[in-house]
Amino acid sequence: MSETNRRSFLLGALGTGALAAGTAASAPAKRPAGSTRIDALIARERASIRETMAKGGVEGVAVCFIHEGAPVWIEGFGVTDKSSNHPVGTDTLFSIQSTSKNFTAAAIMIAVQHGLLDLDEPITTYLPQFSVHSRFEPAPEAKMTLRLLLSHRAGFTHETPVGNNYDAAFPDFETHVRSISQTWLRYPVGERYRYSNLGFDLAGYILQVRSGMPFAQYVQANLFEPLGMADATFAPSVYEARENRALGHDTGHETVPLRSPLIPSGGLYISAQDMSTYALFHLHRGSAAGRVVLREDLWHEMHGFALGGDYGLGVIRTELRYGDTPVRLLNHKGGGFGFGSVFDYCPETGLGWAAMFNRPASGTYRFGAGLIDGALRRRYGERRPRLTIEELGPIEPTPAQLRQFVGTWVARNESVELRIQDGVLQMREDEAVTPLHFGSPTDVWRVGDDGEVRTYRYFAAQGSEPAHLECSEAEVSLDYNYGPKDPAGPDHPNWAAFVGQYRIRQWGTPVQTVAVGKRNGWLYLNDLRLIIETEPGLLFTCDGEAVDFRGPIPTWKNVHLERIT
Repeated sequence: MSETNRRSFLLGALGTGALAAGTAASAPAKRPAGSTRIDALIARERASIRETMAKGGVEGVAVCFIHEGAPVWIEGFGVTDKSSNHPVGTDTLFSIQSTSKNFTAAAIMIAVQHGLLDLDEPITTYLPQFSVHSRFEPAPEAKMTLRLLLSHRAGFTHETPVGNNYDAAFPDFETHVRSISQTWLRYPVGERYRYSNLGFDLAGYILQVRSGMPFAQYVQANLFEPLGMADATFAPSVYEARENRALGHDTGHETVPLRSPLIPSGGLYISAQDMSTYALFHLHRGSAAGRVVLREDLWHEMHGFALGGDYGLGVIRTELRYGDTPVRLLNHKGGGFGFGSVFDYCPETGLGWAAMFNRPASGTYRFGAGLIDGALRRRYGERRPRLTIEELGPIEPTPAQLRQFVGTWVARNESVELRIQDGVLQMREDEAVTPLHFGSPTDVWRVGDDGEVRTYRYFAAQGSEPAHLECSEAEVSLDYNYGPKDPAGPDHPNWAAFVGQYRIRQWGTPVQTVAVGKRNGWLYLNDLRLIIETEPGLLFTCDGEAVDFRGPIPTWKNVHLERIT
């Protein structure tokens, strides 16, 4: 039996065999009191993972769980790819996609510790020739800082013209980063949170320039090696050569590209063993085995959420309450190129969890949720909402205050309708209808399925920006799209040439159809209104994305649109 299989077998059979950080299999750790109940939670989670894999056709999964500051479960499931019988072990490499951002942020903070970088220095200090397009302000790059890049507040879009989540091939990382200068900002610098790969790739490139070594090499020398992480790598040449590596699988694609140019933002390959080690680094607030790798004050700055919202520097917070105890769960997820991942940690409780899988499928992003919930309930009591609507003290809005919200609004991955029914503002998402409550004329709340209150703050239209609703959960912040009070648009004659059907390809395979049409004097891309044309053929959607018809191949968000009709 190989060492990989032996380790997987031992951990799978025992369920709670502990591994020392950065080492091979070791003797089980001293069992904490009440561990039988944790064993039951682990057994239930293991069964749930296997059921989800069977239902979703998920080839391989690797997980690690840290309880009360000690690794108690590390295990591999399934095989590395659909055409192989090679089993997944605790040292099998998986791509964790956007969860890589947490590691990149930690590496940037280490560079700050070394005096190489300053979070609040303009990035033009490090890249004097860098520029980017903006319809809001001249020289926006001079206002950008690493803090804004790492918190998704620099105004960037998500994709680059060269090397993105749709291209089948790309030249190299440096060319990918240089193409950022061809993009248009969605919003003024520093004004709003919007998730973007570009900020992290640019930050990683700055680290590469300042350190004088490839980004992957800097992270290896200053983060992975000090932590004793033997498997993790950002270097494509390293993970390409690794036989014990999972392959990505995606529905509708026979093969998935192995290499990605999105290295700092999504290029890390790592094993479950190393994820356990990295989780311990965060649970110990920057230290490992008694050695300080990242100073605790810088660890706190990374996790300080100083700019508001729920995204810090490469980390997201989820605020919970169990019994009478508030609990802050820190996390990041990732998905793309046939992989997905979940990473959670809670230093106050010593909990850490990671799941990696090589086919994003229904249910995979729920891996570990029941396990973490069960561990927190066991420690503090049943979960309950942090606040109720009654505790927040709602007010009665006037009819005029209600009407300013009416219309359709768009978020990153969804569209909602706000409407008035029987004097109550409602949010409609597909078939679900949720009442909204007012705390002020510009603050509204809704109660989620989990009983938690989500808050939105209304910002009126300003200049070329439509109204928007910023949510306490930043990913579901909303931009106003259209509504009954809108005047007719300019209906420019040149727009007739843009009307038609288009196709988007991902890695050469058609994945989406896009319709460009006209309504009420406005151009629409699918159901997104194009609200402004800065020059003939260059338009912007209500959520700030550029739609460019000026060249031979039109683009939307820098992704090619292939004309059908």
